[in-house]
Amino acid sequence: MLNERTEEYIKDGCHLENAIIESAEISSDDIPTVDLVLKLPYGGVVFGGVCFGGPKKDKYGDRYISGWDRGMTIIYRMMQIAGVSKWSQLPNKPVRAVMKGNMIVAVGHFMDDIFLDYKKPFYDTDEVKA
Repeated sequence: MLNERTEEYIKDGCHLENAIIESAEISSDDIPTVDLVLKLPYGGVVFGGVCFGGPKKDKYGDRYISGWDRGMTIIYRMMQIAGVSKWSQLPNKPVRAVMKGNMIVAVGHFMDDIFLDYKKPFYDTDEVKA
């Protein structure tokens, strides 16, 4: 028996693939972003490129980041999905990749019905459940 969210993805024309997180980066070269590289049976695929905000300058000319309020939520949710307490522990953790064609649309916990979809990070609730 499939879980409710898994069934929703399948009804939407998606299929699930087992994957391993190959690498996980948070970068701020120009714009703060999160990228995950997932290793699928046929090769690596990047899931991410989510922008958290953009650089700005205060009245003194010092740079700061004005961010998207869900940025931290996405970071926490990815750690929750992988079952880790530190971002650096993400590599080599198993996950499920929700695929639509050859594109990853969401990443899920290997066994539980917990998913991260950047377009709707917490469509089940506005709060993070530990």
